[in-house]
Amino acid sequence: MRTWTAADGRRIEAMLIEGGEESFRIRLADGRTFDLKPSQVSAEDQTYVTQTLKDRALEAQREAGLASGPYAEACVGEWQKMTAEDGLRFHFFANKRDLKEGQTYPLCIYLHGSSNTGSDLEKREPGANAFANEAFYEARPCFVIAPEAPAGTGAFKQIAPRILALIDHLTLHLPIDRERIYLTGYSMGSRGCWDLLIAAPERFAAAVPIAGPLGGNAVKDLPKVAIWMHYGELDKKDEFLALSAALKAAGHDFRETEHPGADHVSFHGKVAKDPAVHEWMFAQKRSSR
Repeated sequence: MRTWTAADGRRIEAMLIEGGEESFRIRLADGRTFDLKPSQVSAEDQTYVTQTLKDRALEAQREAGLASGPYAEACVGEWQKMTAEDGLRFHFFANKRDLKEGQTYPLCIYLHGSSNTGSDLEKREPGANAFANEAFYEARPCFVIAPEAPAGTGAFKQIAPRILALIDHLTLHLPIDRERIYLTGYSMGSRGCWDLLIAAPERFAAAVPIAGPLGGNAVKDLPKVAIWMHYGELDKKDEFLALSAALKAAGHDFRETEHPGADHVSFHGKVAKDPAVHEWMFAQKRSSR
């Protein structure tokens, strides 16, 4: 219920029920309904009607995304190779079998290491595949994307706007819980996690960067997001210890795991397949930070 102002200044309490460009219907507290034209209410009310109907249409579009829309035929329980509107290529996974109508689900974004740059979607790393593992997926159904950095890309920071545009497109057409969008990645992809957090501080609920530190000077720009970083004992340990100290000094609430005896690559798959990491990630919500 809200207060409406008629064109002649009268005020009434009513709820917007439905409408279109030519007219809309409101319901009073006593149950009576009236059809009105935009010209019969204030400019503020006209704006409210336009925006509310637009928002409702978008929500209906999202709710119907598993049955119709640009991703409906891709939600088949197998990895799909897809191309965004701007040409960015990405792997996509979802399984309608485990997604219930009327519910929303997390979006998980995995960023690959430098060796997969420009690989024409021929490779997927363990960090992406783990989300689609049958047992993991049944316990924690979600939507998963693994964008591919085009050949010549030196860092995901260079294509951050394209990844964010893809996320926007996905959330417009699928029942994605916008409070539960997660980032993870390995090496170059780990650095990409940090960069995307800084590029879109209000977008993500949690990140699990693996084997890729954030430059110390950039900590000041990092939002207060749930983070669990992983690194190998034999892999640039001093950089990670410095990062940990900087995060603590800046007041970040984060987790870190040093993997004993591990170099840059030897523990990546272990983290990706760790149920504890997935359980922690899926428990995070943006609104709780």
